[in-house]
Amino acid sequence: MSESFFCRLHRRLHALPLPKQSEVQSFGSRGEEAIYRLLRENFDCVIRNVVIPWGDGYLEKDFLVIQKGVPVVLEIKSWKGRISAADDHFCQDKPGGIHKDLKSPVAATKHFISAMKDFYGISRYISGIVVFAEPDCVLDLPPEMDGIALVPAVKAVSAIRAAVKNADRDEDPLDPARVMHCARLYSNGREFCKGVIVDKEIPCYTEDGMDASLNPLFVHYINIDHQPLRLRDRLTVTFTNGSSGVFYNHCSSVTLHCLDGDVTRVALSRLKTVVF
Repeated sequence: MSESFFCRLHRRLHALPLPKQSEVQSFGSRGEEAIYRLLRENFDCVIRNVVIPWGDGYLEKDFLVIQKGVPVVLEIKSWKGRISAADDHFCQDKPGGIHKDLKSPVAATKHFISAMKDFYGISRYISGIVVFAEPDCVLDLPPEMDGIALVPAVKAVSAIRAAVKNADRDEDPLDPARVMHCARLYSNGREFCKGVIVDKEIPCYTEDGMDASLNPLFVHYINIDHQPLRLRDRLTVTFTNGSSGVFYNHCSSVTLHCLDGDVTRVALSRLKTVVF
């Protein structure tokens, strides 16, 4: 066996696992996934899990749509029942007399937009929209509160288009490449740590052995099929435009800027799925 075989074997056996994180969650919600598909079908640039450093932590929003240089921030709520607003909070009334007081997504979205403008040095107006994803959700709300639109899922696309149409086109456009967004890295246990992948490309190669690279900005999923007998991994990649391809790697890793402030390298050979 060649020296490269033992080198590869050593790297795979000593590959870095997922870093320990306090931020562990189950992946997404069906409502959020449905909204993501809807946005991808209608807009050119949809960035998921946008993050802004804030103090010792971070702020996060579900989606940022950038259309014709106009940024629109979206918060997705999968709330059921009748939703109303009272003072500085929202109210949820479910069948059976269940009542809950909920934190206002309007205030949270406004706070995120303010922090986003400060972080990126943006002077232009940024629209904010709260989308209620559940089809059986009944909104007892005005169409807008404190400058933030409140819409059901069926009106999300039209609300974004209206925000883009009404925006001042003379203001500086927001470059999507500047936007920080989270990745979710899954191990065999289906848990993930959240962080920002800072690599501009992930090296790999095609089936015929040609060098290739993956730009995280244009990747939505990487599903990893381990092939230990061949000392490589098979990467099934789904891009943000809906196309897909198959690539391979021996020892690729990604640089993850964790949301607790740590920076680490995580080997793809220790993962099952990466969601951007």
